[in-house]
Amino acid sequence: MKTFTCKMCGKEFESSANHADYCVECRAERQRIRTRAYTAKKKNNEATKTVGQADICEYCGKPFIRASGSQKVCDNCREQYNKKQNQKPHDDYVSRNYDVIKVYVKKGERAKLKEIAASVGASVNEFINYGISLAVKEVLDGAADNISSESEE
Repeated sequence: MKTFTCKMCGKEFESSANHADYCVECRAERQRIRTRAYTAKKKNNEATKTVGQADICEYCGKPFIRASGSQKVCDNCREQYNKKQNQKPHDDYVSRNYDVIKVYVKKGERAKLKEIAASVGASVNEFINYGISLAVKEVLDGAADNISSESEE
Protein backbone atom coordinates (compact mmCIF):
# COMPACT_ATOMS: atom_id res chain seq x y z
CA MET A 1 0.00 0.00 0.00
CA LYS A 2 1.19 3.49 -0.83
CA THR A 3 0.17 6.80 0.72
CA PHE A 4 -1.21 9.56 -1.51
CA THR A 5 -2.65 13.03 -0.96
CA CYS A 6 -6.10 13.68 -2.41
CA LYS A 7 -6.07 16.47 -5.02
CA MET A 8 -9.60 17.48 -4.09
CA CYS A 9 -9.66 17.60 -0.27
CA GLY A 10 -5.97 17.29 0.62
CA LYS A 11 -6.57 14.29 2.91
CA GLU A 12 -3.92 11.54 2.95
CA PHE A 13 -5.12 8.07 1.95
CA GLU A 14 -3.67 4.66 1.16
CA SER A 15 -4.11 2.76 -2.08
CA SER A 16 -2.54 -0.29 -3.68
CA ALA A 17 -2.49 1.58 -7.01
CA ASN A 18 0.76 2.98 -8.43
CA HIS A 19 -0.89 6.33 -9.01
CA ALA A 20 -3.98 7.70 -7.27
CA ASP A 21 -5.27 11.28 -7.28
CA TYR A 22 -8.42 11.12 -5.16
CA CYS A 23 -9.54 9.45 -1.94
CA VAL A 24 -12.59 7.16 -2.04
CA GLU A 25 -15.08 9.90 -1.07
CA CYS A 26 -13.71 12.40 -3.59
CA ARG A 27 -13.52 9.75 -6.31
CA ALA A 28 -17.26 9.20 -5.92
CA GLU A 29 -17.85 12.97 -6.03
CA ARG A 30 -15.69 13.31 -9.18
CA GLN A 31 -17.79 10.59 -10.84
CA ARG A 32 -21.00 12.50 -9.95
CA ILE A 33 -19.49 15.70 -11.42
CA ARG A 34 -18.50 13.89 -14.64
CA THR A 35 -21.95 12.32 -14.92
CA ARG A 36 -23.67 15.72 -14.44
CA ALA A 37 -21.40 17.29 -17.08
CA TYR A 38 -22.16 14.47 -19.53
CA THR A 39 -25.91 14.77 -18.90
CA ALA A 40 -25.75 18.54 -19.40
CA LYS A 41 -23.94 18.08 -22.72
CA LYS A 42 -26.58 15.60 -23.87
CA LYS A 43 -29.40 18.01 -22.90
CA ASN A 44 -27.78 20.90 -24.76
CA ASN A 45 -27.05 18.74 -27.84
CA GLU A 46 -23.32 19.35 -27.36
CA ALA A 47 -20.84 16.87 -28.75
CA THR A 48 -20.46 13.64 -26.81
CA LYS A 49 -18.37 10.88 -28.28
CA THR A 50 -20.57 8.04 -29.51
CA VAL A 51 -20.25 5.04 -31.80
CA GLY A 52 -20.82 5.89 -35.47
CA GLN A 53 -19.92 9.54 -34.98
CA ALA A 54 -17.29 11.23 -37.15
CA ASP A 55 -14.12 12.28 -35.34
CA ILE A 56 -10.57 13.42 -36.12
CA CYS A 57 -7.63 11.04 -35.56
CA GLU A 58 -5.26 12.26 -32.82
CA TYR A 59 -2.28 10.91 -34.76
CA CYS A 60 -2.74 11.75 -38.42
CA GLY A 61 -5.54 14.36 -38.24
CA LYS A 62 -7.71 12.54 -40.79
CA PRO A 63 -11.45 12.05 -40.21
CA PHE A 64 -12.77 8.60 -39.24
CA ILE A 65 -15.98 7.02 -37.98
CA ARG A 66 -15.88 5.83 -34.35
CA ALA A 67 -16.27 2.09 -33.84
CA SER A 68 -16.30 2.46 -30.03
CA GLY A 69 -16.90 5.23 -27.53
CA SER A 70 -13.27 5.32 -26.40
CA GLN A 71 -11.68 5.22 -29.88
CA LYS A 72 -9.25 8.11 -30.38
CA VAL A 73 -7.41 7.17 -33.57
CA CYS A 74 -8.31 5.85 -37.02
CA ASP A 75 -7.81 2.20 -37.98
CA ASN A 76 -4.60 3.05 -39.88
CA CYS A 77 -2.99 4.56 -36.75
CA ARG A 78 -4.33 2.05 -34.20
CA GLU A 79 -1.24 -0.18 -34.09
CA GLN A 80 1.10 2.78 -33.63
CA TYR A 81 -1.19 4.27 -30.93
CA ASN A 82 -1.46 0.95 -29.06
CA LYS A 83 2.33 0.53 -29.06
CA LYS A 84 2.72 3.94 -27.45
CA GLN A 85 -0.07 3.25 -24.93
CA ASN A 86 1.47 -0.10 -23.94
CA GLN A 87 4.85 1.44 -23.13
CA LYS A 88 5.57 1.57 -19.47
CA PRO A 89 4.37 5.05 -18.48
CA HIS A 90 7.38 5.70 -16.30
CA ASP A 91 10.09 4.82 -18.87
CA ASP A 92 11.01 8.48 -19.36
CA TYR A 93 11.03 9.09 -15.63
CA VAL A 94 13.19 6.04 -14.97
CA SER A 95 15.71 6.92 -17.70
CA ARG A 96 16.03 10.49 -16.33
CA ASN A 97 16.41 9.46 -12.69
CA TYR A 98 18.01 6.02 -12.52
CA ASP A 99 20.95 4.05 -13.83
CA VAL A 100 20.14 0.49 -14.88
CA ILE A 101 22.11 -2.53 -13.73
CA LYS A 102 21.20 -5.99 -15.01
CA VAL A 103 21.14 -8.70 -12.38
CA TYR A 104 21.36 -12.32 -13.46
CA VAL A 105 19.99 -14.97 -11.12
CA LYS A 106 20.10 -18.74 -11.47
CA LYS A 107 17.06 -20.48 -12.90
CA GLY A 108 14.42 -20.85 -10.22
CA GLU A 109 16.02 -18.27 -7.89
CA ARG A 110 13.81 -15.42 -9.11
CA ALA A 111 10.72 -17.00 -7.54
CA LYS A 112 12.57 -17.32 -4.23
CA LEU A 113 13.68 -13.67 -4.46
CA LYS A 114 10.08 -12.59 -5.13
CA GLU A 115 8.86 -14.59 -2.15
CA ILE A 116 11.49 -13.16 0.22
CA ALA A 117 10.97 -9.61 -1.03
CA ALA A 118 7.18 -9.94 -0.64
CA SER A 119 7.64 -11.21 2.92
CA VAL A 120 9.24 -7.88 3.85
CA GLY A 121 6.75 -5.84 1.80
CA ALA A 122 9.11 -4.95 -1.04
CA SER A 123 9.39 -5.56 -4.76
CA VAL A 124 12.35 -7.60 -6.03
CA ASN A 125 13.91 -4.38 -7.31
CA GLU A 126 13.52 -2.65 -3.92
CA PHE A 127 14.88 -5.72 -2.15
CA ILE A 128 17.98 -5.91 -4.38
CA ASN A 129 18.56 -2.14 -4.09
CA TYR A 130 18.38 -2.42 -0.30
CA GLY A 131 20.90 -5.29 -0.33
CA ILE A 132 23.24 -3.29 -2.55
CA SER A 133 22.97 -0.22 -0.30
CA LEU A 134 23.82 -2.38 2.76
CA ALA A 135 26.83 -3.89 0.97
CA VAL A 136 28.05 -0.46 -0.15
CA LYS A 137 27.67 0.91 3.40
CA GLU A 138 29.59 -2.07 4.80
CA VAL A 139 32.41 -1.57 2.28
CA LEU A 140 32.58 2.17 2.97
CA ASP A 141 32.54 1.61 6.74
CA GLY A 142 35.33 -0.95 6.33
CA ALA A 143 37.30 1.48 4.18
CA ALA A 144 36.87 4.17 6.84
CA ASP A 145 38.11 1.73 9.51
CA ASN A 146 41.15 0.88 7.36
CA ILE A 147 41.94 4.58 6.82
CA SER A 148 41.68 5.35 10.53
CA SER A 149 43.85 2.34 11.51
CA GLU A 150 46.49 3.33 8.91
CA SER A 151 46.61 6.88 10.24
CA GLU A 152 47.15 5.59 13.78
CA GLU A 153 50.29 3.73 12.69
